[in-house]
Amino acid sequence: MPITVGIVDDRQLFREGVTLLLSTQLDLTVIAEAADAEQGYALIGEKQPQVVLMSEELRGIGGLALVRETVRRHTDARVLLAANTGSSDGARRALDAGARGYVLKTQASVDLFDAIRVVARGEVYLPPEIAATAASWHHDGNGHARAHVAEPLEVLSARERQVFELLVRGHTNGSIAGLLGISAKTVDTHRTKVMRKIGVHSVVDLVRFAARNQLSLD
Repeated sequence: MPITVGIVDDRQLFREGVTLLLSTQLDLTVIAEAADAEQGYALIGEKQPQVVLMSEELRGIGGLALVRETVRRHTDARVLLAANTGSSDGARRALDAGARGYVLKTQASVDLFDAIRVVARGEVYLPPEIAATAASWHHDGNGHARAHVAEPLEVLSARERQVFELLVRGHTNGSIAGLLGISAKTVDTHRTKVMRKIGVHSVVDLVRFAARNQLSLD
């Protein structure tokens, strides 16, 4: 069965273009389109598409607010937010709002196909250039992004540190693979090395280690 997709964008030309593109893929099909927020809520409730491709630049409510409200109304909704000119900060805000993925409208059509498939699997999709920095996202008490440096993690390589931070923040092997653009098997290898180097035996122990050393748990 093909992956069903709903499109929420206030530009008809964009909706028609994406629908035409997806029709070239045997495993992807658009089942409904919406031009505004209210139509979008109805679309998701009635059609229940597996992936909702939503524009960040939607007039009126705006894409991020629409993501939050969509996820509040439909907790199982898998939203892929599409941005005209994206950034690492924009992607972080999208995931914070509840999106399962963030794709740039400047990316190639094959990237959009991949993004939809990744999100449909329940994993997280980010453009490669943004995924490379995703593990460094942390927040202070005011919700502002900040860099995080921790001496207790000096024993880890850069990639191992990324895996450690994502594990502590509750990500599964599959979602880490999607965020970092590596295979789940490679994630498992890094995970094993992280635990051996730190001297723990479970993710719960990793979280305790992070708390004990006052590392970010965001």
